[in-house]
Amino acid sequence: MLGEIRVAVAGVGNCCSALMQGIKFYSENGSKLGLLHHKLGDYEVTDIKLVAAFDIDANKIGKDVAEAIFAEPNKAPRFIDVETTGVKVQMGPAPDIFDDENMSHINKAGKKPVDIVEALKESKADILVNLISGGADKASRQYAEACLEAGCAFVNATPSGVVNDLTIASSFKRNGLPLAGDDLLSQMGATAVHMGLLEFLDSRGVRVEESYQLDVGGGSESINTLEKTRDSKRLIKTEAVKSSVDYDFPLVSGSADFVDFLINDRDSFFYVKGTYFGGAGFTMDVKLSTEDAPNAGAVLIDTIRGLKIAMDRGVGGPVEQVCAYGFKRPPVRYRMPEAYRRFKEFTEG
Repeated sequence: MLGEIRVAVAGVGNCCSALMQGIKFYSENGSKLGLLHHKLGDYEVTDIKLVAAFDIDANKIGKDVAEAIFAEPNKAPRFIDVETTGVKVQMGPAPDIFDDENMSHINKAGKKPVDIVEALKESKADILVNLISGGADKASRQYAEACLEAGCAFVNATPSGVVNDLTIASSFKRNGLPLAGDDLLSQMGATAVHMGLLEFLDSRGVRVEESYQLDVGGGSESINTLEKTRDSKRLIKTEAVKSSVDYDFPLVSGSADFVDFLINDRDSFFYVKGTYFGGAGFTMDVKLSTEDAPNAGAVLIDTIRGLKIAMDRGVGGPVEQVCAYGFKRPPVRYRMPEAYRRFKEFTEG
């Protein structure tokens, strides 16, 4: 239905908390501060409506989403109260190996997963947003396959290779369902800042000789990166940053560690060495401190609306403009200004 975007969420964690609070915040305040786009096509932030939610944590199953987003182990800051939604968190699939000794403290519920396809159909969801823990590749694929059967679009915010899986991508295209991913590119995240910094230096005639970016954080994503997805995240982030310039140089992006007292904060450290006019050399060291969960909010809100616009137009398969704009590992890469321009042109029709 034009004017409403019915969204289901898999993974009621910190990013879901930021998304839900953000929708409420911008609905009440009418503020544009912090948004990348106040309106996309015919859709405003207030048009996004949560209609279904899935998780595996016993602290969240059966609770209203408004309560579950603040349940342990979530650590996202509370910047606004969210009223009861009437949407209860349902038990999702957990086919991936579950390690009781990891640091993420997920208290897996001893319940049978619901039929995701039926739940999506019953809720009349337009889009399922995949926000489950990194490393849960089998579960991510199950959610994508459920969307195919239920007739939903799919946003993969996780590092799992869904959109870049040719079998899945071609299936969504055949079914006329849009798809976006993989691995969300945060609004003020380290990867986006690193890419932007290198693109700027390159545009100023600077030759970058070597660079790295290191993260430490206290949120669940930092735990997942350290314990489950360290190698894959480093590869994804390094590939994304390398695309910022047209030549090769020694680069490391995405080495991470966990510091519990940072809670939901993250510190990112950047180093760049290079030369400029006349062969003069320089080095640059930058520290960026951010709150993890809110970093996802603005980009999620844009990709949800971008995918709904694609759905309204009958576009199937990976939506190149949405993928390149909002994700670290899109099927087709562009430099950030070009990705932004293409996304704007697409959403404006």
